[in-house]
Amino acid sequence: MEEPVIVLQPGERLLWSGRPRRVVPTGFEWYRLLFGSVLVSVAFAALGSTFVIPAALGFAVVWGPVLWRLWTTHRAVYAVTDQRVVVADRISGHTRKWLDLTTPAVTSLRGDGLGTLTFHPLPETVDILGFGLPKRNQPLPIALFAVPEADRLRELIAQAQAVD
Repeated sequence: MEEPVIVLQPGERLLWSGRPRRVVPTGFEWYRLLFGSVLVSVAFAALGSTFVIPAALGFAVVWGPVLWRLWTTHRAVYAVTDQRVVVADRISGHTRKWLDLTTPAVTSLRGDGLGTLTFHPLPETVDILGFGLPKRNQPLPIALFAVPEADRLRELIAQAQAVD
């Protein structure tokens, strides 16, 4: 178990910490890179060399989000405590995001034994005329990418949730 950069809260106990093993684009990101690059290339070829700046902006729109996710995931360190799930930047040590451990973990496994654990926050609602409508600016799900032994970690989290 790696030593996390994350500072624990009083009374909090570390269950697991680690970092992503092999950071690669997801299935949707591969399609985005492929089809976006083809579309921008065709548009650039059709419009001529006078549209270099729009073509560069097109590549930035297509590749930028994928490269940003890969870069931030590569720098991430994960910690699972008995109370919360935390993602921090291992270079700066700043906590990027965290969620209480009350949310269930959804796991997707890859063929190489690595997995992704996704924690969806429980939605908060506002009662308007008897309807429970979701609040604005809900926290986004946290995904722990390329985690070794993701099934074992999910079981560890389920045991911690059962104790509480």
